[in-house]
Amino acid sequence: MFVCSVRASTLKFASVLALGVLLVTVLVIVLPSPQTGFPVSGEETIVYDNVSQPADMARFLKQFGLRCEEKLLFDKEVTLPESFEGVFAEYNELQKRQGLDLSAYAGKRLRRAILRVWPENGREGEYYLATLYIYRGCVVGGDVSSPDPQGGTWRFDMKD
Repeated sequence: MFVCSVRASTLKFASVLALGVLLVTVLVIVLPSPQTGFPVSGEETIVYDNVSQPADMARFLKQFGLRCEEKLLFDKEVTLPESFEGVFAEYNELQKRQGLDLSAYAGKRLRRAILRVWPENGREGEYYLATLYIYRGCVVGGDVSSPDPQGGTWRFDMKD
């Protein structure tokens, strides 16, 4: 004859442990991955995370066919407004068309970095400025613009 005795505290411990494992498993399955990205064409996916150094920024921008200097022209922490109005609301609409949305970062401090970039097929001497908004090592917004007051001729679209 085999007798096994279990104390009530052992049962409670085992139950709490099982529930904890179940909860963690459900959270891992249900919560979205911190890596944000969307397919650009076919199976290609843009990777937005692990961007902290200028070399990381160059790697990120290369996904869009851009070459850049690894020297930052501008690198500061900025605080986004609590509510987006006027020009910033329009800028966020541009971000939304790219599959990004800065409204989740309203009132938060982000890193704003600006680099000089060239399209892979660009004309000699023609360059643009890439602005990246980075939150905790992940690019959450950005744009490419011409430093020429008359604007540039090269069209940049993150979704292609």
